[in-house]
Amino acid sequence: MSQTSFDRVRTRAADERSVAPVDVQGKSALFSGAAVTPSLGSVAITCSACHNATVLPYAQVLRYALPSVHLPVIRRPYPSWMRCPACAQRHWVRIAFR
Repeated sequence: MSQTSFDRVRTRAADERSVAPVDVQGKSALFSGAAVTPSLGSVAITCSACHNATVLPYAQVLRYALPSVHLPVIRRPYPSWMRCPACAQRHWVRIAFR
């Protein structure tokens, strides 16, 4: 019977030393209070109930916006009544086009 060796298995201590903690859109993105700005060709929808801002392309915004009501003169802060992409309920939302 041949002796098996674990030469190809790295120890846990070697793995922990080589991995540096990198926070790429992780915890800092969850707890940041920065305003969401849509990129070119997208729309930011901010809900009045859940206060979440969701950035979507134009095609998906049309899916959420049908049917909807837009009253920019009467309801200034949140002028559009439509389904919120974050909470999936109908609420007053703010739409920012880019």
